[in-house]
Amino acid sequence: MRSELATKEFVRAEISEVRAEINEVRSEIKQNNLLLKVLIGISIFALTIFNPNFVTLIEKIVK
Repeated sequence: MRSELATKEFVRAEISEVRAEINEVRSEIKQNNLLLKVLIGISIFALTIFNPNFVTLIEKIVK
């Protein structure tokens, strides 16, 4: 019966592993969040540049 019980060291090691995995996931989320912001910025830029009204406005400003 006693050999089936978890020791403090075992539990602490498992908790450390879980914390390490959580930190990895957090860093991946931060990286994906940054990439998403970049993609949104590029999309907004592209939609602005290819908008006919924007092109007309730029033509009037340049003249």
